[in-house]
This record gives sequence, structure tokens and C-alpha cells, in this order.
Amino acid sequence: MKKSTLILVLLAAALGVGVYFLEIKKGNPTPTATTDTSKPVFNFNSGDVASMTIGREGQNVVIENQSGKWVITQPINAPADESAMNSLAGSIASSRVSRTLNASAEDVKSYGLEQPAVTMDIKLKSGEQHRVQLGNKAFSGLSVYARVDDAAGVNLLPVAMLTDADKSLDDLRDKSVFGASQYEINSLSLSNENGQVTLSKDGPDWKVKTPVDADADSSKVSSTLSRITSAKAKEFVKDPSSDLATYGLDKPKMAVTARLQNGGEQTLSIGSKVDSLYYAKNSGQQQIFKVESDLYEDLNLKLADLRDKRIVKADKDDLTGVEIKNSNLKMSAEKDKDGKWVVKDGDNKGKEFKIDKILDPLTTNKATEIMDKPSSSVSGKLSNPAVEVHLTDKAGKTTVVSISAADGDNVFVSVKGHSGVYKVAKQLLDDLNLKSTDIVS
Repeated sequence: MKKSTLILVLLAAALGVGVYFLEIKKGNPTPTATTDTSKPVFNFNSGDVASMTIGREGQNVVIENQSGKWVITQPINAPADESAMNSLAGSIASSRVSRTLNASAEDVKSYGLEQPAVTMDIKLKSGEQHRVQLGNKAFSGLSVYARVDDAAGVNLLPVAMLTDADKSLDDLRDKSVFGASQYEINSLSLSNENGQVTLSKDGPDWKVKTPVDADADSSKVSSTLSRITSAKAKEFVKDPSSDLATYGLDKPKMAVTARLQNGGEQTLSIGSKVDSLYYAKNSGQQQIFKVESDLYEDLNLKLADLRDKRIVKADKDDLTGVEIKNSNLKMSAEKDKDGKWVVKDGDNKGKEFKIDKILDPLTTNKATEIMDKPSSSVSGKLSNPAVEVHLTDKAGKTTVVSISAADGDNVFVSVKGHSGVYKVAKQLLDDLNLKSTDIVS
């Protein structure tokens, strides 16, 4: 055997012996088990915890369970991270002892328990109190040396308890910039570089209320609400100034105000940029924090981004009649008692009518632009439309869609009773410039 290989083998053997004596022997001929490993450390549930004081790195953080919500009460008053605290309370309540070691004073020191990494003082709703001190990780990395309620023995507990407890004050804080879910929001006002837009929920859908009264793109609104309510603060400002102008929050670049189902209201204000972050503040909190620039960019929306760009929202099952006029034909059809579409008049009367040939182009083509104040030139193009479609529903309401002649690669579309003019790709005109042979069978 080579000399270098022999040295490595001897070092590995020495390391194994050291680990054996450090973690198992510790001066005893055999490890003495004083706790039944099948039993949990504590006999309470996570929901029984009323408060915790977590001490680490010279700082104590007090977190209380107030009406089912975790709240930091010392050294600041702020909402706690529900997920982090529930995970920690669960780790404590479900923790089990894998081994208990009799330990001398020297052993306690080597286990990292002379000056514990984390000390937790736990108070239950019943008034019962416990203390857990966590030291070093065991060699395996799966356990942590711990002392429970100042007992003489040292327990090996799951390392998850140390992972969940060894967190800074900022890590224990709720970093949500909005304290509500998207499903609690009834209306939203967004003010940014592009102006102000107000949205209101209308049943399952959303409407634009200002600066125009129009349908909103509900999927876009939903994704915007999800973005706002899931956003997290990147960091908190230490010892913030009371002068909001310091952070550009006296006249914020952006403000998002949500009105909630319970009548409450929250406003997220975003101010000056610092490096790649923006200062921000929630109206319900005193703390100033910083958010990522991509949140600002995602919320710097235009009115057009939030408008519903569908030309019509028609359900074939809800329709009873249709009429189409273009340069090739004028034809009307209706749904009979068996649900079959048939031509009402003319040479093709009684023949089957292909309703999808009209409905599909109108419902699948979307506007590339919506002009709330169309020019006289655009309005003039619609005064003599190239195609006109009438859709009648079961309630007797008729939707009239007018489509202009081609203007380059686009056409202009108006819907009677709707404000604005849609600018749509010319494909819509091509699809509806039908002949009788295209829609009658």
C-alpha cells in the first residue's frame, strides 16, 4: 500500500473513533437511554401554543397567537409569517426524542448547549410553560442536541426544529405587502405613470368604471390581483424616518387601493427607487419596506391592458336568431324547436344554417386597440359597413356588430350600445365576407 493511501486510511479510522466517542460514548461505557423514544417530547398540539419567545444572537422575539393569527409583539409590533410560525409550532408539538444522553458539564459545552444557538420559551393557552434550548447539529445532520425544561439529560431532536426556529426577526415577519387575498377584493383603484383606472366586480366579472365605463378583461384583472396579494417585501427599512418624503411616499409614483368585502380598505403606495428596489408602504402598517422593481413594472398598467378586447361575448346556446349582410348576401336564420339552425327566407329557406361560420370569428378575434374617441375618419368608415351582423338572444336582445372595409391590414368594428371602436386584424373581415354556399348546407 502506498504511504499516502495508508495515511488517508488511518485518518478516516481516527475520525470514526472520534465521532463514536463524541456522540455516543462521551465518557460512558454505553449510552444510557432515559426516555422512551416512542414518546413525543411534549403532550400538546400546535394549536395549544399561546405565545413563544425566541432568543438567538442576543435578541428576543416575542410572538403571540391572537385570535388565531400570529403577531410579533416584541421588539416590534407587526404581523408574523403565518407559514413560518405554524411550521415552528408544528415542529415543537410533533417532535420526538431519538436518544437521551447523560451529559457532563464538558459534554454540554461540546454539544453547543452552554450558549445555545436558539432558546424557545413556550407558553400554552392553559398557562403551562416549557423551555427548549437548541445547540449544535449532530454529526449525521438529522438531529440537533437539545435540552428541554432544564432537564439533566441531553436529547437528540429532529433538526427541523432548529431549521424552523433559527430565524431572524425579519424572517419571522409577514412580508406580504397586502394583507388580504384577491378573493376578498370588490373594487380596485390603480394610479400609476399611465393615469388612473378604477375597476369594480360585477358578479363573476370585472368592469372598468373610470376613466371609461366598459368591460374589463377579467383574466387580466385576476392575474393583477394575484400579483398584488402574493407580493412580498424584499426587505424592511431599519429605523425609518417619519418624513414620508424621504422615500418618495408623500407623493407616490404608484398607489393601489383595494376595497374589501368586509368594508375595509387597503392602499399600497410605491415611492422612490433605490438601486434596483422601490420604497413602499401599506396604509395599514407603520413600517416602510422595499419591493422588487418587477412588481412596479407589473403594476404600471395602461387602461388598454385591462380592457376586455373581445368583440362580442355570445353563447351559441343562448342565441335564437342571426342575420348577416355583406357584399355577397343578406341572410337571416333562426333556431327551431329541435335546436337546429335553419334559414328563414329567400331561396335557401328551410336549409341548415352554419351558425359557427359567423359566431366563431366574432368571438375568437380580439381587438389590438380600443379607441374610445375615434377620429372622424374612422367613424366615416363605419357609416357604410362592409359587414353587419345581428345576434338575437332568448331575452329578445339584439347585438348589432358593424365591420368596416379594410384599412390596410386592419378593420374597424363597432358594437351598438358599446362605447369605443375596436381595431381588429383584417382576418375578421375575410372570415365574414361569406357567400351563401359557405354557410348553407
